[in-house]
Amino acid sequence: MQSGFQELLDEFMLEARERADEVESMLLRLTSPDPEVKDAAMARAKRELHTIKGNSGMMGFSHLQELAHRMEDQMDLLDLEAPDIGDLLTELDALRQGLETALPTDFDEEFPALDDQTVVEEAIGTQIGEARGVAGGSVRVPFSKIDQLVEMQAETLIFRNRLSDAVHRGIELTKQRINDPVEFFTRSTAAWEDVEHAQQALEKTLNQLQENVTNLSMVPLQSLFRPLRRIVHDESGNEHKQVELAIEGGETPIDKALLETAGESLGHLVRNAVIHGIELPAERLRSGKSETGTIRLKATLEGGEVWIEVADDGAGVDLRALKAKAKQVLGEDYEAGSDLALLFAEGLSTHKGTDLSAGRGVGLSAVKRSVERHGGRVDVRSQRGSGTCFSLRLPVTASILRSLLLNVDTETYALPLSTVVETTRLSDQPTHQLNQAGVIRWRGQLVPILDLGLAFSTASKPRDDGFVVVIEVHGRFRGLAIDSIVGIRDIVVKGLDSIVGQPVGISGSTILGDGRVVMILDPSALVVIPPFVEAQK
Repeated sequence: MQSGFQELLDEFMLEARERADEVESMLLRLTSPDPEVKDAAMARAKRELHTIKGNSGMMGFSHLQELAHRMEDQMDLLDLEAPDIGDLLTELDALRQGLETALPTDFDEEFPALDDQTVVEEAIGTQIGEARGVAGGSVRVPFSKIDQLVEMQAETLIFRNRLSDAVHRGIELTKQRINDPVEFFTRSTAAWEDVEHAQQALEKTLNQLQENVTNLSMVPLQSLFRPLRRIVHDESGNEHKQVELAIEGGETPIDKALLETAGESLGHLVRNAVIHGIELPAERLRSGKSETGTIRLKATLEGGEVWIEVADDGAGVDLRALKAKAKQVLGEDYEAGSDLALLFAEGLSTHKGTDLSAGRGVGLSAVKRSVERHGGRVDVRSQRGSGTCFSLRLPVTASILRSLLLNVDTETYALPLSTVVETTRLSDQPTHQLNQAGVIRWRGQLVPILDLGLAFSTASKPRDDGFVVVIEVHGRFRGLAIDSIVGIRDIVVKGLDSIVGQPVGISGSTILGDGRVVMILDPSALVVIPPFVEAQK
Protein backbone atom coordinates (compact mmCIF):
# COMPACT_ATOMS: atom_id res chain seq x y z
CA MET A 1 0.00 0.00 0.00
CA GLN A 2 1.49 3.33 -1.04
CA SER A 3 2.61 5.69 1.72
CA GLY A 4 0.25 8.44 0.51
CA PHE A 5 -2.78 6.19 0.86
CA GLN A 6 -1.58 4.84 4.21
CA GLU A 7 -1.33 8.36 5.61
CA LEU A 8 -4.79 9.13 4.26
CA LEU A 9 -6.13 5.93 5.80
CA ASP A 10 -4.58 6.76 9.19
CA GLU A 11 -6.08 10.25 9.03
CA PHE A 12 -9.50 8.84 8.13
CA MET A 13 -9.42 6.42 11.07
CA LEU A 14 -8.37 9.14 13.50
CA GLU A 15 -11.11 11.51 12.39
CA ALA A 16 -13.79 8.80 12.15
CA ARG A 17 -13.17 7.73 15.76
CA GLU A 18 -13.41 11.33 16.92
CA ARG A 19 -16.65 11.85 15.00
CA ALA A 20 -18.08 8.61 16.41
CA ASP A 21 -17.29 9.89 19.91
CA GLU A 22 -19.08 13.13 19.10
CA VAL A 23 -22.13 11.25 17.79
CA GLU A 24 -22.30 9.33 21.07
CA SER A 25 -22.10 12.56 23.09
CA MET A 26 -24.92 14.06 21.06
CA LEU A 27 -27.09 10.95 21.35
CA LEU A 28 -26.76 11.03 25.12
CA ARG A 29 -27.81 14.71 25.12
CA LEU A 30 -31.09 13.73 23.49
CA THR A 31 -32.26 12.62 26.93
CA SER A 32 -32.06 16.23 28.16
CA PRO A 33 -35.39 17.83 29.17
CA ASP A 34 -34.39 21.04 27.36
CA PRO A 35 -35.88 21.11 23.81
CA GLU A 36 -33.15 23.46 22.53
CA VAL A 37 -30.43 21.08 23.74
CA LYS A 38 -32.20 18.20 22.03
CA ASP A 39 -32.56 20.04 18.72
CA ALA A 40 -28.92 21.13 18.70
CA ALA A 41 -27.73 17.62 19.60
CA MET A 42 -29.88 16.06 16.87
CA ALA A 43 -28.52 18.42 14.22
CA ARG A 44 -24.90 17.89 15.32
CA ALA A 45 -25.24 14.10 15.40
CA LYS A 46 -26.71 14.07 11.89
CA ARG A 47 -23.87 16.23 10.56
CA GLU A 48 -21.24 13.96 12.07
CA LEU A 49 -22.93 10.82 10.72
CA HIS A 50 -23.27 12.39 7.29
CA THR A 51 -19.53 13.16 7.26
CA ILE A 52 -18.65 9.65 8.39
CA LYS A 53 -20.88 8.25 5.65
CA GLY A 54 -19.27 10.37 2.95
CA ASN A 55 -15.70 9.73 4.07
CA SER A 56 -16.34 6.00 4.40
CA GLY A 57 -17.67 5.87 0.87
CA MET A 58 -14.68 7.78 -0.45
CA MET A 59 -12.30 5.37 1.28
CA GLY A 60 -14.09 2.28 -0.02
CA PHE A 61 -15.62 1.20 3.30
CA SER A 62 -19.05 0.42 1.91
CA HIS A 63 -20.21 -1.47 5.02
CA LEU A 64 -19.38 1.52 7.25
CA GLN A 65 -21.11 3.80 4.77
CA GLU A 66 -24.25 1.68 5.01
CA LEU A 67 -24.12 1.65 8.83
CA ALA A 68 -23.87 5.45 9.00
CA HIS A 69 -26.68 5.81 6.46
CA ARG A 70 -28.91 3.46 8.48
CA MET A 71 -28.26 5.48 11.63
CA GLU A 72 -29.25 8.67 9.79
CA ASP A 73 -32.55 7.07 8.83
CA GLN A 74 -33.15 5.90 12.41
CA MET A 75 -32.57 9.41 13.71
CA ASP A 76 -35.19 10.80 11.33
CA LEU A 77 -37.74 8.43 12.93
CA LEU A 78 -36.72 9.24 16.52
CA ASP A 79 -39.38 10.69 18.79
CA LEU A 80 -37.67 13.60 20.55
CA GLU A 81 -40.41 13.79 23.16
CA ALA A 82 -39.36 10.40 24.54
CA PRO A 83 -36.21 9.36 22.65
CA ASP A 84 -35.19 5.70 22.84
CA ILE A 85 -31.53 5.79 21.84
CA GLY A 86 -30.70 2.18 22.72
CA ASP A 87 -30.76 0.89 19.13
CA LEU A 88 -28.75 3.87 17.91
CA LEU A 89 -26.05 3.26 20.53
CA THR A 90 -25.91 -0.40 19.50
CA GLU A 91 -25.49 0.63 15.86
CA LEU A 92 -22.76 3.08 16.91
CA ASP A 93 -20.91 0.29 18.72
CA ALA A 94 -21.08 -1.75 15.52
CA LEU A 95 -19.70 1.23 13.58
CA ARG A 96 -16.80 1.55 16.02
CA GLN A 97 -16.09 -2.17 15.78
CA GLY A 98 -16.11 -1.86 12.01
CA LEU A 99 -13.54 0.93 12.20
CA GLU A 100 -11.19 -1.30 14.18
CA THR A 101 -11.27 -4.07 11.57
CA ALA A 102 -11.96 -2.05 8.42
CA LEU A 103 -10.18 -2.73 5.15
CA PRO A 104 -11.07 -0.97 1.88
CA THR A 105 -13.21 -3.14 -0.40
CA ASP A 106 -14.05 -0.77 -3.26
CA PHE A 107 -10.76 1.10 -3.46
CA ASP A 108 -7.79 0.25 -5.69
CA GLU A 109 -4.65 -0.32 -3.66
CA GLU A 110 -2.72 1.64 -6.30
CA PHE A 111 -3.84 4.97 -4.91
CA PRO A 112 -3.14 7.93 -7.23
CA ALA A 113 0.11 9.68 -6.39
CA LEU A 114 -1.34 13.00 -5.27
CA ASP A 115 0.24 15.54 -2.96
CA ASP A 116 -0.38 14.17 0.55
CA GLN A 117 -1.44 17.46 2.09
CA THR A 118 -3.84 18.15 -0.78
CA VAL A 119 -5.36 14.68 -0.45
CA VAL A 120 -5.90 15.02 3.27
CA GLU A 121 -7.33 18.53 3.18
CA GLU A 122 -9.48 18.21 0.07
CA ALA A 123 -10.70 14.63 0.37
CA ILE A 124 -11.44 14.55 4.08
CA GLY A 125 -11.34 18.20 5.01
CA THR A 126 -9.22 17.59 8.09
CA GLN A 127 -8.15 20.77 9.81
CA ILE A 128 -4.84 20.81 11.63
CA GLY A 129 -5.44 23.27 14.45
CA GLU A 130 -5.01 23.72 18.20
CA ALA A 131 -7.21 20.76 19.00
CA ARG A 132 -5.41 17.49 19.60
CA GLY A 133 -7.12 14.12 19.44
CA VAL A 134 -5.84 10.76 20.56
CA ALA A 135 -6.84 7.59 18.75
CA GLY A 136 -5.08 4.67 17.16
CA GLY A 137 -1.76 5.66 18.73
CA SER A 138 -1.71 9.08 17.05
CA VAL A 139 -1.47 12.56 18.52
CA ARG A 140 -2.35 15.70 16.57
CA VAL A 141 0.22 18.42 17.05
CA PRO A 142 -0.21 21.98 15.73
CA PHE A 143 2.58 23.26 13.52
CA SER A 144 3.21 26.13 15.94
CA LYS A 145 4.41 23.67 18.60
CA ILE A 146 6.72 21.96 16.13
CA ASP A 147 8.13 25.38 15.18
CA GLN A 148 8.84 26.07 18.86
CA LEU A 149 10.76 22.82 19.18
CA VAL A 150 12.83 23.61 16.09
CA GLU A 151 13.67 27.05 17.48
CA MET A 152 14.69 25.61 20.85
CA GLN A 153 16.78 22.96 19.15
CA ALA A 154 18.66 25.77 17.38
CA GLU A 155 19.12 27.61 20.69
CA THR A 156 20.39 24.43 22.31
CA LEU A 157 22.99 24.05 19.58
CA ILE A 158 24.12 27.68 20.02
CA PHE A 159 24.47 27.38 23.79
CA ARG A 160 26.15 23.99 23.50
CA ASN A 161 28.80 25.51 21.23
CA ARG A 162 29.12 28.48 23.55
CA LEU A 163 29.67 26.17 26.51
CA SER A 164 32.15 24.05 24.59
CA ASP A 165 34.15 27.14 23.58
CA ALA A 166 34.16 28.49 27.14
CA VAL A 167 35.37 25.16 28.56
CA HIS A 168 38.07 24.99 25.88
CA ARG A 169 39.30 28.50 26.78
CA GLY A 170 39.43 27.52 30.45
CA ILE A 171 41.41 24.41 29.68
CA GLU A 172 43.84 26.31 27.46
CA LEU A 173 44.34 28.88 30.22
CA THR A 174 45.47 26.19 32.64
CA LYS A 175 48.14 25.11 30.16
CA GLN A 176 49.65 28.58 29.92
CA ARG A 177 52.60 29.59 32.07
CA ILE A 178 51.39 32.67 33.96
CA ASN A 179 53.77 33.52 36.76
CA ASP A 180 51.73 36.38 38.20
CA PRO A 181 49.22 34.76 40.64
CA VAL A 182 46.93 37.78 40.54
CA GLU A 183 46.79 37.78 36.74
CA PHE A 184 46.21 34.01 36.68
CA PHE A 185 43.42 34.25 39.25
CA THR A 186 41.73 37.12 37.40
CA ARG A 187 41.87 35.43 33.98
CA SER A 188 40.84 32.00 35.26
CA THR A 189 37.94 33.49 37.22
CA ALA A 190 36.71 35.29 34.11
CA ALA A 191 37.09 32.13 32.01
CA TRP A 192 35.12 29.94 34.37
CA GLU A 193 32.47 32.63 34.80
CA ASP A 194 31.95 32.34 31.03
CA VAL A 195 31.55 28.58 31.50
CA GLU A 196 28.99 29.12 34.26
CA HIS A 197 26.98 31.63 32.20
CA ALA A 198 26.96 29.33 29.17
CA GLN A 199 25.91 26.38 31.32
CA GLN A 200 23.07 28.36 32.90
CA ALA A 201 21.80 29.49 29.49
CA LEU A 202 21.95 25.92 28.18
CA GLU A 203 20.18 24.57 31.26
CA LYS A 204 17.38 27.13 30.90
CA THR A 205 16.86 26.23 27.25
CA LEU A 206 16.95 22.49 28.00
CA ASN A 207 14.34 22.95 30.74
CA GLN A 208 12.07 24.74 28.26
CA LEU A 209 12.70 22.03 25.69
CA GLN A 210 11.86 19.33 28.24
CA GLU A 211 8.63 21.12 29.17
CA ASN A 212 7.56 21.50 25.54
CA VAL A 213 8.41 17.91 24.64
CA THR A 214 6.48 16.70 27.68
CA ASN A 215 3.51 18.83 26.65
CA LEU A 216 3.45 17.09 23.26
CA SER A 217 2.50 13.85 25.01
CA MET A 218 -0.15 15.53 27.14
CA VAL A 219 -3.81 15.22 26.28
CA PRO A 220 -6.87 16.75 27.97
CA LEU A 221 -8.84 14.49 30.28
CA GLN A 222 -11.92 15.32 28.22
CA SER A 223 -10.89 12.46 25.93
CA LEU A 224 -11.47 10.10 28.88
CA PHE A 225 -14.61 11.77 30.19
CA ARG A 226 -16.70 11.19 27.04
CA PRO A 227 -16.98 7.38 27.43
CA LEU A 228 -18.08 7.86 31.05
CA ARG A 229 -21.40 9.37 29.94
CA ARG A 230 -22.09 6.17 28.03
CA ILE A 231 -21.20 4.08 31.09
CA VAL A 232 -23.63 6.11 33.22
CA HIS A 233 -26.36 5.74 30.59
CA ASP A 234 -25.94 1.97 30.21
CA GLU A 235 -25.43 1.09 33.87
CA SER A 236 -28.24 3.29 35.15
CA GLY A 237 -30.55 1.60 32.65
CA ASN A 238 -29.43 -1.84 33.83
CA GLU A 239 -29.98 -0.82 37.47
CA HIS A 240 -33.32 0.94 36.76
CA LYS A 241 -31.95 4.17 38.21
CA GLN A 242 -31.99 7.77 37.09
CA VAL A 243 -28.46 9.20 37.10
CA GLU A 244 -26.86 12.25 35.54
CA LEU A 245 -23.14 12.99 35.20
CA ALA A 246 -21.74 16.47 35.90
CA ILE A 247 -18.19 17.12 34.63
CA GLU A 248 -15.75 19.89 35.51
CA GLY A 249 -12.11 20.31 34.49
CA GLY A 250 -12.05 18.38 31.21
CA GLU A 251 -9.23 20.60 29.96
CA THR A 252 -6.86 19.30 32.67
CA PRO A 253 -3.85 17.66 30.94
CA ILE A 254 -2.38 14.24 31.60
CA ASP A 255 0.43 12.22 30.07
CA LYS A 256 -0.78 10.02 27.20
CA ALA A 257 1.14 7.13 28.81
CA LEU A 258 -1.23 7.34 31.80
CA LEU A 259 -4.45 7.47 29.78
CA GLU A 260 -5.10 3.75 30.02
CA THR A 261 -4.62 3.69 33.79
CA ALA A 262 -6.76 6.79 34.32
CA GLY A 263 -9.44 5.58 31.90
CA GLU A 264 -9.80 2.14 33.49
CA SER A 265 -9.80 3.61 36.99
CA LEU A 266 -12.46 6.21 36.20
CA GLY A 267 -14.58 3.57 34.47
CA HIS A 268 -14.53 1.41 37.62
CA LEU A 269 -15.25 4.35 39.92
CA VAL A 270 -18.17 5.65 37.86
CA ARG A 271 -19.69 2.17 37.61
CA ASN A 272 -19.25 1.83 41.36
CA ALA A 273 -21.07 5.11 41.90
CA VAL A 274 -24.03 4.07 39.73
CA ILE A 275 -24.34 0.54 41.08
CA HIS A 276 -23.42 0.99 44.75
CA GLY A 277 -23.76 4.69 45.40
CA ILE A 278 -26.96 6.02 43.82
CA GLU A 279 -30.23 4.68 45.24
CA LEU A 280 -33.31 3.61 43.32
CA PRO A 281 -35.74 6.48 42.58
CA ALA A 282 -38.27 5.31 45.17
CA GLU A 283 -35.59 5.09 47.87
CA ARG A 284 -34.35 8.57 47.04
CA LEU A 285 -37.85 10.00 47.30
CA ARG A 286 -38.32 8.38 50.72
CA SER A 287 -35.05 10.04 51.82
CA GLY A 288 -36.23 13.45 50.68
CA LYS A 289 -34.01 13.51 47.59
CA SER A 290 -34.88 13.98 43.94
CA GLU A 291 -35.47 10.85 41.86
CA THR A 292 -32.37 11.58 39.78
CA GLY A 293 -29.00 11.00 41.38
CA THR A 294 -25.90 12.97 40.43
CA ILE A 295 -22.32 11.86 39.94
CA ARG A 296 -19.86 14.75 39.93
CA LEU A 297 -16.54 14.35 38.15
CA LYS A 298 -14.00 17.07 38.88
CA ALA A 299 -10.39 17.28 37.67
CA THR A 300 -7.78 19.81 38.79
CA LEU A 301 -4.03 20.25 38.47
CA GLU A 302 -2.27 20.46 41.84
CA GLY A 303 1.50 20.89 41.58
CA GLY A 304 2.85 17.86 39.77
CA GLU A 305 -0.32 15.79 40.16
CA VAL A 306 -3.72 15.45 38.53
CA TRP A 307 -6.48 15.22 41.12
CA ILE A 308 -9.75 13.66 39.99
CA GLU A 309 -12.79 13.34 42.25
CA VAL A 310 -15.71 11.01 41.56
CA ALA A 311 -18.49 11.93 43.99
CA ASP A 312 -22.09 10.77 44.19
CA ASP A 313 -25.04 12.05 46.24
CA GLY A 314 -26.22 8.55 47.10
CA ALA A 315 -26.73 6.68 50.32
CA GLY A 316 -23.07 6.52 51.36
CA VAL A 317 -21.25 3.41 52.56
CA ASP A 318 -22.98 1.25 55.15
CA LEU A 319 -19.94 0.48 57.31
CA ARG A 320 -21.83 -2.05 59.43
CA ALA A 321 -22.80 -4.11 56.37
CA LEU A 322 -19.31 -3.70 54.91
CA LYS A 323 -17.59 -4.99 58.05
CA ALA A 324 -20.01 -7.88 58.34
CA LYS A 325 -19.30 -8.88 54.75
CA ALA A 326 -15.56 -8.46 55.37
CA LYS A 327 -15.62 -10.89 58.30
CA GLN A 328 -17.42 -13.42 56.13
CA VAL A 329 -15.18 -13.06 53.06
CA LEU A 330 -11.77 -12.25 54.52
CA GLY A 331 -11.89 -14.52 57.55
CA GLU A 332 -8.56 -14.40 59.39
CA ASP A 333 -7.34 -11.54 57.19
CA TYR A 334 -10.04 -9.24 58.54
CA GLU A 335 -8.71 -6.59 60.93
CA ALA A 336 -11.10 -5.40 63.63
CA GLY A 337 -11.66 -1.67 63.40
CA SER A 338 -11.07 -1.58 59.64
CA ASP A 339 -13.03 1.12 57.88
CA LEU A 340 -13.52 2.37 54.32
CA ALA A 341 -10.21 0.80 53.25
CA LEU A 342 -12.18 -2.48 53.13
CA LEU A 343 -13.73 -1.24 49.88
CA PHE A 344 -10.41 -1.97 48.19
CA ALA A 345 -10.10 -5.52 49.54
CA GLU A 346 -9.88 -8.21 46.85
CA GLY A 347 -13.19 -9.98 46.20
CA LEU A 348 -15.19 -8.02 48.75
CA SER A 349 -18.53 -6.66 47.55
CA THR A 350 -21.83 -5.77 49.18
CA HIS A 351 -23.65 -5.85 45.84
CA LYS A 352 -26.51 -8.32 45.72
CA GLY A 353 -25.65 -10.85 43.08
CA THR A 354 -22.68 -11.05 40.75
CA ASP A 355 -22.32 -9.45 37.34
CA LEU A 356 -19.64 -7.98 35.10
CA SER A 357 -20.44 -4.43 36.13
CA ALA A 358 -20.09 -4.55 39.91
CA GLY A 359 -17.64 -1.92 41.05
CA ARG A 360 -16.39 -3.09 44.44
CA GLY A 361 -14.20 -6.07 45.16
CA VAL A 362 -12.19 -6.88 42.04
CA GLY A 363 -12.90 -3.48 40.45
CA LEU A 364 -11.74 -1.18 43.26
CA SER A 365 -8.79 -3.38 44.23
CA ALA A 366 -7.67 -3.25 40.59
CA VAL A 367 -7.99 0.55 40.64
CA LYS A 368 -5.82 0.78 43.75
CA ARG A 369 -3.10 -1.51 42.37
CA SER A 370 -2.99 0.21 39.00
CA VAL A 371 -2.87 3.74 40.39
CA GLU A 372 -0.21 2.98 43.00
CA ARG A 373 1.92 1.17 40.42
CA HIS A 374 2.17 4.48 38.54
CA GLY A 375 3.07 6.52 41.60
CA GLY A 376 -0.46 7.69 42.38
CA ARG A 377 -2.97 7.10 45.12
CA VAL A 378 -6.70 6.70 45.61
CA ASP A 379 -8.62 7.75 48.73
CA VAL A 380 -12.25 7.50 49.75
CA ARG A 381 -14.53 9.33 52.14
CA SER A 382 -18.21 8.75 52.76
CA GLN A 383 -21.07 10.01 54.87
CA ARG A 384 -24.05 7.80 55.46
CA GLY A 385 -27.05 9.24 53.65
CA SER A 386 -25.09 11.95 51.82
CA GLY A 387 -22.86 10.08 49.38
CA THR A 388 -19.34 8.85 48.69
CA CYS A 389 -16.33 10.52 47.11
CA PHE A 390 -13.30 8.77 45.60
CA SER A 391 -10.20 10.92 45.07
CA LEU A 392 -7.75 9.80 42.44
CA ARG A 393 -4.25 11.31 42.31
CA LEU A 394 -1.86 10.64 39.44
CA PRO A 395 1.40 12.26 38.35
CA VAL A 396 0.98 14.63 35.40
CA THR A 397 3.72 12.81 33.50
CA ALA A 398 4.85 9.22 33.71
CA SER A 399 8.41 9.80 32.51
CA ILE A 400 9.72 12.75 34.55
CA LEU A 401 9.58 12.66 38.36
CA ARG A 402 10.66 15.44 40.72
CA SER A 403 12.59 13.68 43.44
CA LEU A 404 14.68 14.14 46.56
CA LEU A 405 18.01 12.29 46.28
CA LEU A 406 19.12 10.59 49.51
CA ASN A 407 22.33 8.89 50.61
CA VAL A 408 22.06 5.77 52.76
CA ASP A 409 25.31 3.95 53.57
CA THR A 410 26.96 3.46 50.16
CA GLU A 411 23.74 3.82 48.14
CA THR A 412 21.81 6.75 46.66
CA TYR A 413 18.02 6.62 46.35
CA ALA A 414 15.40 8.86 44.71
CA LEU A 415 12.27 9.67 46.74
CA PRO A 416 9.20 11.22 45.01
CA LEU A 417 9.13 14.79 46.27
CA SER A 418 5.32 14.94 46.36
CA THR A 419 5.31 12.63 49.42
CA VAL A 420 7.93 14.57 51.41
CA VAL A 421 6.47 16.61 54.26
CA GLU A 422 9.58 17.72 56.14
CA THR A 423 13.26 16.97 56.71
CA THR A 424 15.09 17.33 60.01
CA ARG A 425 18.31 16.18 61.66
CA LEU A 426 18.00 12.88 63.47
CA SER A 427 19.90 14.25 66.47
CA ASP A 428 17.33 17.06 66.84
CA GLN A 429 14.47 14.58 67.25
CA PRO A 430 14.69 12.42 70.40
CA THR A 431 13.97 8.81 69.45
CA HIS A 432 11.77 6.67 71.68
CA GLN A 433 10.98 2.98 71.64
CA LEU A 434 7.38 1.90 71.17
CA ASN A 435 6.48 -1.74 70.52
CA GLN A 436 10.19 -2.42 69.91
CA ALA A 437 10.30 0.16 67.11
CA GLY A 438 11.82 3.63 67.00
CA VAL A 439 9.46 6.61 66.95
CA ILE A 440 9.89 10.38 67.07
CA ARG A 441 7.52 13.01 68.37
CA TRP A 442 6.76 15.20 65.38
CA ARG A 443 4.21 18.02 65.34
CA GLY A 444 2.43 16.63 68.37
CA GLN A 445 2.19 13.05 67.14
CA LEU A 446 4.32 9.91 67.28
CA VAL A 447 5.79 8.97 63.91
CA PRO A 448 7.46 5.55 63.41
CA ILE A 449 11.02 5.55 62.08
CA LEU A 450 12.17 3.31 59.25
CA ASP A 451 15.94 3.04 58.91
CA LEU A 452 16.53 2.56 55.17
CA GLY A 453 19.89 0.95 55.85
CA LEU A 454 18.19 -1.83 57.83
CA ALA A 455 15.33 -2.00 55.33
CA PHE A 456 17.67 -2.71 52.41
CA SER A 457 20.29 -4.69 54.39
CA THR A 458 23.13 -2.18 53.93
CA ALA A 459 23.42 -1.62 57.70
CA SER A 460 23.47 -3.97 60.69
CA LYS A 461 22.18 -1.56 63.35
CA PRO A 462 19.99 1.57 63.44
CA ARG A 463 21.85 4.82 62.80
CA ASP A 464 21.95 7.44 65.53
CA ASP A 465 23.05 10.34 63.33
CA GLY A 466 21.99 11.77 59.99
CA PHE A 467 18.59 13.00 58.88
CA VAL A 468 14.93 12.05 59.10
CA VAL A 469 12.71 12.58 56.07
CA VAL A 470 9.03 12.57 57.05
CA ILE A 471 6.78 11.25 54.28
CA GLU A 472 2.99 11.03 54.08
CA VAL A 473 0.95 8.55 52.04
CA HIS A 474 -2.80 7.96 52.44
CA GLY A 475 -2.76 9.94 55.67
CA ARG A 476 -0.04 7.72 57.16
CA PHE A 477 3.27 9.26 58.23
CA ARG A 478 6.69 7.67 58.52
CA GLY A 479 10.15 9.04 59.15
CA LEU A 480 12.94 7.65 56.95
CA ALA A 481 16.32 7.58 58.68
CA ILE A 482 19.10 8.38 56.19
CA ASP A 483 22.71 9.63 56.16
CA SER A 484 22.46 12.77 54.03
CA ILE A 485 20.40 14.69 51.49
CA VAL A 486 21.89 15.27 48.03
CA GLY A 487 19.25 17.63 46.69
CA ILE A 488 16.19 17.90 44.44
CA ARG A 489 16.38 16.56 40.88
CA ASP A 490 14.05 15.92 37.94
CA ILE A 491 14.72 12.30 37.04
CA VAL A 492 13.74 10.10 34.11
CA VAL A 493 11.70 7.14 35.38
CA LYS A 494 12.69 3.72 34.07
CA GLY A 495 11.16 0.36 34.90
CA LEU A 496 12.97 -2.50 36.58
CA ASP A 497 14.27 -5.44 34.58
CA SER A 498 12.07 -8.53 34.85
CA ILE A 499 15.06 -10.42 36.23
CA VAL A 500 15.12 -8.08 39.25
CA GLY A 501 11.41 -8.51 39.88
CA GLN A 502 9.64 -5.98 42.11
CA PRO A 503 11.58 -5.53 45.39
CA VAL A 504 9.52 -4.26 48.31
CA GLY A 505 9.98 -0.53 48.72
CA ILE A 506 11.30 0.04 45.17
CA SER A 507 9.13 1.29 42.30
CA GLY A 508 11.68 1.82 39.51
CA SER A 509 15.11 3.13 38.62
CA THR A 510 16.83 6.10 37.02
CA ILE A 511 20.25 7.11 35.75
CA LEU A 512 21.99 10.17 37.17
CA GLY A 513 24.10 12.60 35.22
CA ASP A 514 27.32 10.84 36.28
CA GLY A 515 26.05 7.53 34.91
CA ARG A 516 25.11 5.96 38.23
CA VAL A 517 21.95 3.84 38.38
CA VAL A 518 19.85 4.57 41.47
CA MET A 519 16.63 3.02 42.72
CA ILE A 520 13.39 5.00 43.06
CA LEU A 521 11.73 4.45 46.43
CA ASP A 522 8.07 3.45 46.65
CA PRO A 523 6.51 5.62 49.42
CA SER A 524 3.28 3.56 49.44
CA ALA A 525 5.26 0.49 50.48
CA LEU A 526 7.59 2.31 52.88
CA VAL A 527 4.75 3.56 55.11
CA VAL A 528 3.46 0.02 55.70
CA ILE A 529 6.72 -1.98 55.97
CA PRO A 530 6.78 -3.48 59.49
CA PRO A 531 9.53 -2.39 61.91
CA PHE A 532 12.75 -4.20 61.03
CA VAL A 533 13.58 -4.78 64.68
CA GLU A 534 10.65 -7.19 64.74
CA ALA A 535 11.20 -8.51 61.23
CA GLN A 536 14.75 -9.62 61.99
CA LYS A 537 13.78 -11.68 65.03
